[in-house]
Formats: sequence, structure tokens, C-alpha cells
Amino acid sequence: MKQIVIEIEDDAYEPFMGMLRICPAAKVVGTNSYAETRDVIDRCFAEAIRELQADKKVYKRPSDLAYIMIGVNDGAINGVDYYLTPDDFTGYLSQIGIERLPKRSTIYNKVNDTVGKFPDWSFVHDVKPKEKIRRKNLFLRFSSAFGRAKRQKLDGFMDK
Repeated sequence: MKQIVIEIEDDAYEPFMGMLRICPAAKVVGTNSYAETRDVIDRCFAEAIRELQADKKVYKRPSDLAYIMIGVNDGAINGVDYYLTPDDFTGYLSQIGIERLPKRSTIYNKVNDTVGKFPDWSFVHDVKPKEKIRRKNLFLRFSSAFGRAKRQKLDGFMDK
């Protein structure tokens, strides 16, 4: 494997990154402007979900992933895409290697049941106070794991 350093004008950056995306053998490992590449965000997102799935006290079932979609769509994490539909979200999760995904109807039900913006979520169907806390903590834990993964990746790049 070879690593190269390329200097690119700002206006050529996006077209160049688009060309790189069509070559699966090439991977961007970092940039010096701290710009988060799609690849870094995807890897951090996947790592955060896997970390969450390993914690059985917080992550109970695949439908819990719906709360990640809801929190992301609330704008609670900067730099992460908005998902228009559950199909967009599960397609993205599948693309980054997440297994055991919820069904589209399950996500729709969770979205319709959740009212307000994170962290002020309430739920249409009455749930026990412990369950309300668990759902909010689920997203907090994901957000924390995502941020930690990003810092580790950026620190690793800056050390090179």
C-alpha cells in the first residue's frame, strides 16, 4: 500500500473527492484542514453503533437504531447526513456494514411515536420513566461514541 500527499485548490476539492469515491481501491485517510471525509464519518458512525450494540443494558433491540436516526435528524450531531426516509437510513447502515437492521415500518412507528427535538423527546404511547431515560441515553451514548471515534481518527491523522 502506498500513501501520497496531494495539494488541491479549494474549488477542486469536491470534484476530486467525487472521483476518489468511484475508485474503491483508494481511501482518504485524512486531510490537513481537519475536514471530515465521508469515509471517516462512515467509519466513526459504524464504530459508534457497534459500541452501542455491545452494551446490552442500553441497546436492547434493532429497533433502537430508530432513535439514532431521529436524533441525527434533529441536528444533534454536526456533520452527519439527514435521512429523509427509514429506507435511506437502513440503506446507509447496510452500506457501512451494520447488521440486524430494523424494518422500515418499525422505524416509521418509532419516528411517529417520538415528539419534540432531542433531548426533549416525549413519546405518544406512554412508556415507563425508565424506558424514556433508556431511549434518551441510547442516543447520548451513540453521540458520545461517535465523537470519541472522530477524535481518535483525527488524533491518529495529526500524529502522522
